[in-house]
Amino acid sequence: MPKRGWIYEKGDIHREWMEKIEEGKIGKEWYLLIFRKKMKFITDFLDKQKGKKILDAGCGEGVLVEKYKKKGYDIEGIDPNYESEFVKTGSILQTDYKDNTFDIVLLLDVLEHLSYSDQYIALKEIKRILKRDGLLIMSVPNLANLTSRIKFFLFGKLSRGDKDWNHIGERPFPEYKSLLESHKFKVEEIYGITITIPFLWQIVTVFPEKLQLVHDFLLNFANIPQISLLNIFIARNIK
Repeated sequence: MPKRGWIYEKGDIHREWMEKIEEGKIGKEWYLLIFRKKMKFITDFLDKQKGKKILDAGCGEGVLVEKYKKKGYDIEGIDPNYESEFVKTGSILQTDYKDNTFDIVLLLDVLEHLSYSDQYIALKEIKRILKRDGLLIMSVPNLANLTSRIKFFLFGKLSRGDKDWNHIGERPFPEYKSLLESHKFKVEEIYGITITIPFLWQIVTVFPEKLQLVHDFLLNFANIPQISLLNIFIARNIK
């Protein structure tokens, strides 16, 4: 499978993460705890969507596309940095799909990598290729998670999900919601992952493999998107 782009030079990153999660080998990679919770939500959702036409936009190496294609799903993926039999090179900013093509578009950890101006372009394009009443499933980090709020209050600094040069379009939770609504998406559900309770969250990041249960239960005891580290939006296209 030929690969394009620096991020994939060392192999199929998400496939490697999935394998580690399945084997229970979290190690010191605390972000795998978040990734595992996210993928559980997404796969539970997709398991009920057979017969729908699905696009995984910014899908990387296309682990989900490959998995569900083999199950007989009508699913395809695009990514600007990768191509394979399951993924074609393409950008969500401008696709060659016809209007009203898809029932579902997945946009998983993609929007925060786009500039603010490009986010508007991406959502406009997604709206175009989504059918009326189609669903956008979008996961994004929350710049206003609990630890970030406290850190900003005390020190005037934010706690980002990644380096600012990588998450150039990271936003606080309410801005993502407003952005979707401004493009006439009806937000039907928001699922928050990992409440970053100070001290407890920091300890989990140091010992993630030993503290998986602490993460899964104490840091995910309730669905509170406003202060969670990652949010999954389910939004309906109300053209």
